[in-house]
Amino acid sequence: MSILNFPRIHFKGAARLNVPTGNRNIAGTLDIATNSVYQDGTLFDLKKHPREFHQYLRQLPPRFNLQGQPDDAGVFNHAAGHNFLGNNHFSWENTQITALQIQPGVLLDDDPLLACKVELWGHYNEYLRTTFNRARWVDIDPSRDDTSQIYAGQLCIKEAAATANAPYLFSSDIDCVHSVRWYGENHIQEKQPHFLEPEFSKTRVFQFSVAKDSEHFIFNQLSLKSDFIDYLQQELKREDVLGLSIQYSVFNMSTPLQPDTPVFYDLSGSIGLWLKQDMATFANDRMLYPDKTQGFGPVAIKIQNNWASISMPCSIPFTRRDAACGNQLTHPLGPKHSLGELELRTKGGVLLARISESVYGQYWGSAGVFDVPLLNNAAEDSLILRGIGNQWVESDWLIQAEENVISLEAPDRKNNAFFSKDIKIFSYFRGVPKEKKDISVFIENKAVVSTSLQTISSNESGIAFLSIVSQKPGVSEVFVGDHHGKILVRVLSDDWALLEVPDKEVDYPFLYEQVMSYYELIYPFMADKVFSMADQCKCETYARLMWQMCDPLNRDKSYYMPSTREMSYAKSILFLKYLSNVEASAITEPAKIALAPEIKSSEICSKEALIQALKQAVSLELSIMLQYLYAAYSLPTFAAGEQFLASKKWTAEQLALVCGGADRRHNSGWRGTILEIAHEEMIHYLIVNNLLMSLGEPFFPGTPVLGLKAAEAFGLDTDFSFEPFSENVLARFVRFEWPHYFPSTGKSISDFYAEIRKAFVSIPDLFTTPLAKTSGEHHLFLNELTNRKFPAYQLEVNNRESALFAIDFVTEQGEGAAVDSPHYAQSHFNRLREISRTLLASEIPFEPAFSVLKNPVLEPTPGCNTVLDPAARQLMIFYKGCHELTFHMMIQHFGQKPLGSLRRSRLMNAAIDIMAGILRPLSVQIMSVPSGVPGRNAGPPVPQAIQFQLIADYGAGCEALALQCSALAKYAREMQLIKPAIAQIELLEFYDKQMMDLATGKLSREG
Repeated sequence: MSILNFPRIHFKGAARLNVPTGNRNIAGTLDIATNSVYQDGTLFDLKKHPREFHQYLRQLPPRFNLQGQPDDAGVFNHAAGHNFLGNNHFSWENTQITALQIQPGVLLDDDPLLACKVELWGHYNEYLRTTFNRARWVDIDPSRDDTSQIYAGQLCIKEAAATANAPYLFSSDIDCVHSVRWYGENHIQEKQPHFLEPEFSKTRVFQFSVAKDSEHFIFNQLSLKSDFIDYLQQELKREDVLGLSIQYSVFNMSTPLQPDTPVFYDLSGSIGLWLKQDMATFANDRMLYPDKTQGFGPVAIKIQNNWASISMPCSIPFTRRDAACGNQLTHPLGPKHSLGELELRTKGGVLLARISESVYGQYWGSAGVFDVPLLNNAAEDSLILRGIGNQWVESDWLIQAEENVISLEAPDRKNNAFFSKDIKIFSYFRGVPKEKKDISVFIENKAVVSTSLQTISSNESGIAFLSIVSQKPGVSEVFVGDHHGKILVRVLSDDWALLEVPDKEVDYPFLYEQVMSYYELIYPFMADKVFSMADQCKCETYARLMWQMCDPLNRDKSYYMPSTREMSYAKSILFLKYLSNVEASAITEPAKIALAPEIKSSEICSKEALIQALKQAVSLELSIMLQYLYAAYSLPTFAAGEQFLASKKWTAEQLALVCGGADRRHNSGWRGTILEIAHEEMIHYLIVNNLLMSLGEPFFPGTPVLGLKAAEAFGLDTDFSFEPFSENVLARFVRFEWPHYFPSTGKSISDFYAEIRKAFVSIPDLFTTPLAKTSGEHHLFLNELTNRKFPAYQLEVNNRESALFAIDFVTEQGEGAAVDSPHYAQSHFNRLREISRTLLASEIPFEPAFSVLKNPVLEPTPGCNTVLDPAARQLMIFYKGCHELTFHMMIQHFGQKPLGSLRRSRLMNAAIDIMAGILRPLSVQIMSVPSGVPGRNAGPPVPQAIQFQLIADYGAGCEALALQCSALAKYAREMQLIKPAIAQIELLEFYDKQMMDLATGKLSREG
């Protein structure tokens, strides 16, 4: 087994688990073969609000109080479980390296790697461009406890005192899903009087491996002077070493103190070399299984260099645990069960080694891994490990599948399409890969899956393949070799008939009935923490994101939705059809859509001057972001582009350039790229505000500036204006992002930030309280390079170092740091230049934007164009009100809780929803309406300075926001000449109610 090879790293900490518990079908409320939900034995009526089912499930007996005792009025019950609102998040908390070994029996005690942190993260989300991505724990069959899978994307090691923006000692991508390999119950012998007692004493062991040849396998980038790291790096150069294997145990669940809260488990594990002969996900040395299994688990042994190396991560139970956690995350555990002195013998009786209780009882330091000297080298025979009251006997043949928990699509019998997976099987004889003939294959439920062979044979390297074919929805076990070689297979629901539904019929009611209702009923965390799928306005707002998260290509990513992975391919494709219809519905009159034709730097010498410069930077980022949005929205959506293609106004190549692919995946064309850049500018806006707030200032909304006022305000010679996408506009955008390392005339934005950075370096006493948290955190729209190097970074600014890091993040994302920098390819500057080069290189002149006005306004303004058409003006007035509403919400958030999480704040999430659900589609609608100026359509009005004062009282502030929402919804419903989409009105009405709930204390301030 890889972790028994040297060198070894041992670690210990806690696992935070937020798994949903309402899907276990304890009360017969669901059919996992069809994803159907039942209430009192009949299908739940989807015309009812999901809340009715949630209330029904929560009140089912038996119920229990906070102490876990039977209580008819208790807050817990079996049917909903202890965490009905779980979202599958899984993370390692406070996990540190506890021991290092480079030879048997010796632990290093002075290496700087000791006490370093070990972290497990999820995958980078390419769509939301997030950091702080959680891994996911998923039970493929939620009615069983031995089907857990972990979807993780990154393993990291960093110094103990490292901050979120500090580089890592080690980082590697994780390219495989890993499942529970050993599962046990009664791992704590003394029982506690609590309805969750069986859960407390369960244990699970996982294993995965990371390849040294991976592009992102990065070791010791800090050049730490460590003898252990030097030795490990030398060993990694061996040809027989593939990389590193990581095995960890999760056990001792904490007692939940309230319903719907995460729980913690003890976490301990080891890291060792992954050799060519090793499995990636299973301990494949000599395996010994206990005679008495209650509380006892397998033992792995490797005989090497006159030593017996032994792994016992879950082999011996703990005797008891304390009733309370005290000041730690989990309950302190008592000693291991005593078996006296253990004897390792051969089947013939030869004594090989003695293991004292003081050795196997010292579990925590090395995760149950230890070495004992051999008394005899005659270890060729089968092994037996004996103690008082139990013994472990070696299974000479180890037959295991690399993937032991899998899902398959149901067969599409109408089209004679069947789905299978080839599973790699390994055979070892007493720890050595070996050919084995006639390995038996047994299927528990042949109606669910099948194989073409009743036996398989491995080759001389001990490798075979087994093809498992789905037959019908359900769950079945498949055994290879003996009962230890179990593969759990879930066949998903048979939904192929849904693919035959015409695209235009896939509207919201259809999608909700066929797909989303199940998840809304069984997994209410979305409604509680994100948005309810029963709210059409929210689903229409995020139709594109829903498709991207549910895209089958992302199934193995931690961010995939539904996180529980039981959605079939056919159902997921309905989200793409729904997205197409939402895009098409935003086009007012499809048939009428037509295509339109050197300054000296000043030094910042005081804190007061720096504050003024930062406020200028906020207005600068806001002004640039809004220009990007205007240009992006002037480009047609894919649905509109398809109409241009059908009318032969565009070619297929032009459609792909502007709008990307019909699959709406990563490539969204020029439109999507500029929108991504605009989103990142929004993050720059928030980062600069965090810099400002770190100096003790309140949140500053900023003022969008255009024309000559921009030149006066920022000292830049680049024109600021709201214009449709064009060659000239692209040239201006490139100029915005012009890097400092290319020669340039005049002052650039990079010069602007260089002055601010210099001020943070040189001005003393900027931060009155070192390391105090003075700003909000967020993790959206951060690039993949940031996530890879700093997966825990969330825009924090609390000292000089983090301030400089934040400024460098802004400039690197914009200009790319240097031509040879890894940031250059994805910099705003390079991406905009790529669009410009492609547009200019086109053999056929091409102007893809709608013919919209430059700087549209409602009232005559110098340098702007007044929109005259009454219908367009109605929409623009509505847009103006919603735009102001978003900033009012942000001002209220930062005024009340500047230190809080932006991603959990209901006010910030409301502002984001208004932007995405109203301002974005409304921009598209306005740009398709005539302006009253011949040959030009209207556009969103040029924003004005926000005239809004913070309302100090939280309740009064939310009530004022509710009144704004109500007034805007009323205005929209009463519009006569033209109306916005009904989903936009419903979204305002939704937030009218939510703001009042916040004002009256019916709803928590954070989700």
